[in-house]
Amino acid sequence: MQLPPNYMELYAQALRYDRVGDPYTAVKLLKKVTRLVPDWADAYRSLGTIYTRRREWKPAFHYWSKAVALDADDRDAWWQLGLAAVALKRMRTAQTVWAKFGFDRLRYDQPLGLQLQHDDGYEILWMQPLDASRARVVSIPHPGSGTRYRDLVLYDRRGQKGYNVIRRRRVPIYRAVDTLKRSPYRTFSCLLHTGSEPAIEQLEKLCYEAGLGFEVWSNATRAAVQPDPARASEDERRAFPEYYSDLLPRPELGTALVALAAVHPAEVERVLNDWQIISLQQYSDLRAY
Repeated sequence: MQLPPNYMELYAQALRYDRVGDPYTAVKLLKKVTRLVPDWADAYRSLGTIYTRRREWKPAFHYWSKAVALDADDRDAWWQLGLAAVALKRMRTAQTVWAKFGFDRLRYDQPLGLQLQHDDGYEILWMQPLDASRARVVSIPHPGSGTRYRDLVLYDRRGQKGYNVIRRRRVPIYRAVDTLKRSPYRTFSCLLHTGSEPAIEQLEKLCYEAGLGFEVWSNATRAAVQPDPARASEDERRAFPEYYSDLLPRPELGTALVALAAVHPAEVERVLNDWQIISLQQYSDLRAY
């Protein structure tokens, strides 16, 4: 009589394939495991993890649903199910999940930090949260990031990456998961021939009044690692980085690289021309991305 394959060995093989960058074979083996032992939650968790990482939200939702059906106490599986539900616009399911974590009672009137990962590394942005997993980007990201000012993004409320320190106030930074809806805003940059704080603030005010985004890209950012006092033991103590941004470029340079976000190029030119008249300063190298 032919014995059925050892499902634990198949499972271990699947994890090895996933670790070496072959998710296709890993998924095939994991699906075979689910057929052999349909009541074992670990295989569904692993499938959900792979599809979440690949941002394939429909199969991710399916497998996380299977995982929580088999193990209702798995808080991480519930959380991942909530993220997949939001990506698929299944907000009733998502709201049920957030209520389990108490996030239905949180306030969302204060901006938070967002860590955006891309090919060149990562950058720290500002976002305005709408709920426990959706937010609007209110910074102007790097053009190569694939993200725009006012994009609607999915973020991981449990994936804290550090703190943004602004005027001695620590603001939590969370990991970006996916872009839910692209905004119509385009990114522009130019060089201001001044390092004057009032002049740069005047341009920021004009952008705000015109409904445009504004960012000083030449700001220097540094990270300081501080121990996290919330950890109980030395073994569990981890360090969260704190990010500090200078409010203005170094004055000895006498220039500032700034970014603007607008739907139409004419809006940018109009604001910059008004700024030149008001501030008696000049700009150059206007670029659209």
